[in-house]
Amino acid sequence: MESGIFKTAENFGLTEGISELILTTKNAKDDKISANAAPIGIIQKNGKLFLRLFKGSKTYENLKREDFFAANITDDSVLYAKSTFYDLDESQFECKEYQPLSTLAEKIPALKKADRVVLFKCVGRKETEDLLIIDVEPIEFVIQNAGKSGFIVNRGFNAVIEACIYMTRYELTKNQEYADKIYQMQEIVLKCGRAEDKEAFEIIMKRFQKP
Repeated sequence: MESGIFKTAENFGLTEGISELILTTKNAKDDKISANAAPIGIIQKNGKLFLRLFKGSKTYENLKREDFFAANITDDSVLYAKSTFYDLDESQFECKEYQPLSTLAEKIPALKKADRVVLFKCVGRKETEDLLIIDVEPIEFVIQNAGKSGFIVNRGFNAVIEACIYMTRYELTKNQEYADKIYQMQEIVLKCGRAEDKEAFEIIMKRFQKP
């Protein structure tokens, strides 16, 4: 991948390591809603960008079939929490025909509330028994909210993202270690979080405490 593309990716927050963004993908035609949104880590390592998707997720199923998706950049913690555990309403998506895909008449769903959107193409896939590894390449960068030039790091927002990850792992394993970590993140949110971070954590805790 050209260094210029990486530089632009870094300007949009896609740095070395794992960037947890909300990915939007096209659902199958027979699905009740046209698009899916889910927080997924985009990994940048050794000059490559790639995804690691676990079998059984909607994103896994969609990107086995579709070659394009959008990564939505936002500091809306409620949107992260809702998209982790529930289907978003159709009204939250906007399908666009991005310039690189204009000749294909291909429309890709993105979130209306996203401040920035990065359009990606899947350029290689490797599938194991329970994992799909996809090499990806950014092909267009869109600023939807020009009034926001960047994000300030907030410990409460970061704790919400970590709690969403721990909650999905807890639901899979029922491991008490993940439950303990959720409570640790709750303390950070209550101490450092914004009002919307606390609202997002209420969504997580309702899921956590569900009988």
